Amino acid sequence: MNGKETDKIVDFIFSDKSIKWFFLILILGIILRFLTASHIAPLADEMVHGPHAIGFLHSGLYNTIFEAPLWFYLSDIFFKILGITMFSTRFLSFFFGIFTIILVYLIASRIFTKKIALLSSFLLATSYFIVRYTLAEMDLTASFFIISSIYFFIIAVEKGKFPYLSAVCLGLGGLSKTLSLFFVPAFIIAFFVFTNEKREVQVKKAVGFGLIVLLIFSPIIIYNYLWFKDAGLVDTYFAQYFDIGKARDIYAGLSGYNSGVMFSSVYPETMKALKSIFNLDPINLILGIIGFFLLFKLREERKYFILLLAFEISGFLFLTLSSGLATHQTTLIPVLCILAGFALFKLIEQIKWKHALLLVLLIIFLIQLFAVPVFDKSNLYEHLTSKSGISQLRDYANSNMDKNSIVLVDARIYRGRIAWAFNDFHYLESSYFQQIWDINLNLSTPQYPVKVYFVECAKDDCGWGTVTAGNLNDSSEQLVTFFSSASAPEKTILGGGGYEELTGKPAYKIYQATINFNPKIMSVIDSSHDWLYYPVNYKPKSRMIDRFNISGFGSLLNILAWIIMILAIITALLLPIYIAIKLYQAEKK
Repeated sequence: MNGKETDKIVDFIFSDKSIKWFFLILILGIILRFLTASHIAPLADEMVHGPHAIGFLHSGLYNTIFEAPLWFYLSDIFFKILGITMFSTRFLSFFFGIFTIILVYLIASRIFTKKIALLSSFLLATSYFIVRYTLAEMDLTASFFIISSIYFFIIAVEKGKFPYLSAVCLGLGGLSKTLSLFFVPAFIIAFFVFTNEKREVQVKKAVGFGLIVLLIFSPIIIYNYLWFKDAGLVDTYFAQYFDIGKARDIYAGLSGYNSGVMFSSVYPETMKALKSIFNLDPINLILGIIGFFLLFKLREERKYFILLLAFEISGFLFLTLSSGLATHQTTLIPVLCILAGFALFKLIEQIKWKHALLLVLLIIFLIQLFAVPVFDKSNLYEHLTSKSGISQLRDYANSNMDKNSIVLVDARIYRGRIAWAFNDFHYLESSYFQQIWDINLNLSTPQYPVKVYFVECAKDDCGWGTVTAGNLNDSSEQLVTFFSSASAPEKTILGGGGYEELTGKPAYKIYQATINFNPKIMSVIDSSHDWLYYPVNYKPKSRMIDRFNISGFGSLLNILAWIIMILAIITALLLPIYIAIKLYQAEKK
């Protein structure tokens, strides 16, 4: 390629046809997120949230013990469309992650230029931090709604209008992840920066904004009020910060449920969070900080500086005081990318060599793809190119295993993984096998041959991280000996996807046998399907501890909560379409 051809490419990047490059960036982001969502081995929390999303549409709940409800409703809607696979379990992070790239492009275009918007969207599309956490977590979904709130706030107040949609989006963020409410102070501050109205008017608008957010979030408040009134119980978030009612008894085994605001560990948690962000996204962190300083120097754009800085500080501060989990910090990355794109553009301008742009972007992409995972002690190559064993196990079960059979599953496999992979089977954890077998022998009616699959954890610890020699391991090995002596495995599934799975090494082995069982044993087996306070697939509802009696004024509150919840689901599904329309309109101008 000669110099003239290179000039044409560079000129095309920064031409009026930049939307074409944006779509190429978007496609790159889609590919990276799709590969991650489909392949990467699951983290522990994913196998808590994933099973709890299955069947949530018929759960009768508008909140859960652990997390806000909107993610569960939307996930179950897509389960109905896509089936239950690892990709569909992570679909919301994939889907809303893509639309967050669009939002970053729109916001950066409005604050700066389309040239800078291209760079900002590229930085987000290739961010290792964001790509790595395209998981069955709520944070990227909540991030979409929060960044939407920034976008709609800016376009509303600059037109002299009240940002109703911005408040609604922030409320949807709260319904997706309760921690989203930590960003409310940034928007309150922005009312005093973006408008020149009288202070009383600014205060009224700020209060009105907060009340709308609170109204959208109110189903969670109503749920906790009614449950506390009836049974003296609240969800884990209320328990963490208030430690009220009987929470101490019911959540005693959960780490951090009553830690409250961690003022005593501000400094170490802050350092831990900064280190986490630096390890997972050093490029956007460094360029983003530079971008903040550069934006501060622009007097006419100072209002954006205050909004974005308040957003990052309030989010970082409150998230750090609440939890040190790295996934929560993903919410901060889109804003960093907006500022990082601005800083990168200024850097390229200083170099005064436009051919450097292509080289710089290539270097950034290669660093995100290969260098940053080294700092994280992770293997992105395995995340993207090999499929996790548990994902393959679910796919195999869907395609090859008889749902009228009994699936006996090695208890050395993490219980959440078992509940997720075999939620629609008559599955039985091996630690219950002797008890079920004794019940079967005592049933009086005739027994019939039943196909039984045994799923072995081939490496002796599949997700627990704590299995050692002892009773659990010994009893599992006895079952392995029994089934393997009868026949060879009908399927051996190899590990992949990084983390604790060894790529190419046996992860699970599936055996098949025929054993006589009483037909009534199926209902007994199904009654064992519980996972962290909930029956799998929310059946039967009688076993759900957060079912509470409602009467009087509580009935009206309950109806209000359901109306808001239904409207929230509809709005959340329509919002990406509206974002796409805004992109089309922005490019027509």
